[in-house]
Amino acid sequence: MSRVRKSKAARFNAHVLKKLQTAVAMDPELDLTTQLPSAYSGRLGKMRETVQSVDDITINTTSRDEEDIRTTFNASIQAEIVHPLSQEVLELLSPGDTKVSPVRLSQRLLDIMRTSEVIWKAPFARQKMVLKCGNNIVLKVIRNMDDYTEYTTLQYLRQHRPNVPVPEPSGLVRVNDISLVFMTHVSSNMLADVWSILNSSQKASIKEQLAAILLDLRSIPFTPGTPLGGVGGEGCKDIRRHLRRSEAPILSASDFEDFLYTGSHEGGQVFVELLRQLAPPISAPSSPAIVFTHGDLRPNNIAVTMKDDTWVIVGLIDWEYSGFYPEYYEAVRCTNCLAPYEDNDWFLFLPDCVSPKAYAHWWLLDRVRETRLV
Repeated sequence: MSRVRKSKAARFNAHVLKKLQTAVAMDPELDLTTQLPSAYSGRLGKMRETVQSVDDITINTTSRDEEDIRTTFNASIQAEIVHPLSQEVLELLSPGDTKVSPVRLSQRLLDIMRTSEVIWKAPFARQKMVLKCGNNIVLKVIRNMDDYTEYTTLQYLRQHRPNVPVPEPSGLVRVNDISLVFMTHVSSNMLADVWSILNSSQKASIKEQLAAILLDLRSIPFTPGTPLGGVGGEGCKDIRRHLRRSEAPILSASDFEDFLYTGSHEGGQVFVELLRQLAPPISAPSSPAIVFTHGDLRPNNIAVTMKDDTWVIVGLIDWEYSGFYPEYYEAVRCTNCLAPYEDNDWFLFLPDCVSPKAYAHWWLLDRVRETRLV
């Protein structure tokens, strides 16, 4: 069946509109011009200039609009093994012969991707997909992956907190601009899919289980003098309206606050200075503790399963924004998607150690800061 493909300009506008809708949900009085991409008009104009006529863009459902990242994977380019592949992945790639050559590896990776089940894909599937390979392996396929925070975190937790339920890192390969991250599959439901059917006692049980996991993570010792952020030296990240990365090493909570105040829309000097004066003491000996942080803790990233009529947490996934951060920051990140008219009571069952109630001053300050600075 044929249809008219959306132009590049149309897809660009749809992406911008989605971003604006999310921002307005968080701040209904937001100045929308602060959320438009840089050089928006110019970029849109160039896209419109290159659009073909409607007669030229009527194509079948195998169009570029339907393509995903696999269709642009070039198997003729030799694969680079960034982190060694596990025995299970090697067996998956080359049954009976785990010595697959780098030349053949790219083609075998493409073969695996083509035959694997798609379990998640980004709004633009040409950028990121998650595939289930066999019974026990998940493959994240990501274009233009900037760093390997998630992978280094999984390695770190396997060494320092082996009892924390996380996927096991199973290898990382790069082919041109596409990275392929293998890890074990957490077979379960996502908490987001079952939360609405849980009763109050079941929700309280999830809260208690999650608290134990987070307290364990937050007890990992931080070595003073080492940079905050990713354990592999990836630096700090602030992802709310958009992703920002620290350019210089951040060595203290004070440095981290400076980073948060230097967003692309910083606000007026008087406003910023007043917020800084309202902040709790941040210098020693009152400086917030630095603790290990997940950075994207929400029901979509918590895997659960039913055991003996009880929902049990069996995995935490998506560690791209993890690392060592000030103790209040997990509470800020947990509620990043909390809208003024929120009706999901998940936010009322956050463990005490990451609840806004525990860091009310910091949390309220950040809500104000976010509306004008991020």
